[in-house]
Amino acid sequence: MNTSPAPEVPASQIVYSDDDLVYVDPDTRTVIGRVEWSKNGERPLSKAFVAALGKAAVAPKGKVAKEEKRSYWRKVYPWGTYRSMKRIFKVEGKIKDPEPNKTLEEVLPKALSQAFWKW
Repeated sequence: MNTSPAPEVPASQIVYSDDDLVYVDPDTRTVIGRVEWSKNGERPLSKAFVAALGKAAVAPKGKVAKEEKRSYWRKVYPWGTYRSMKRIFKVEGKIKDPEPNKTLEEVLPKALSQAFWKW
């Protein structure tokens, strides 16, 4: 029997379907992972945002500036379906909306029969 743990797959190689619920990092535009659920499975858990440590702003005169004051106490990763997250946060790059491909001859009869301006 092999009792060694299974090798972990890097996050960049995981393929998500459009209906998977995922966490997204809006700053790096990457998927963090699948949504985790509470013990009883009724509600999703909020995943706390991990800030980059050691990041200090530099003032113009070379002095280290004070850290920004935050008006919130906790920042969490947004989550949703992979389909909506890739459109909102452009996870896979810019997505073009499909252009209409109907001709005027196909559209005109419907426009004449269902015109919104007719009372």
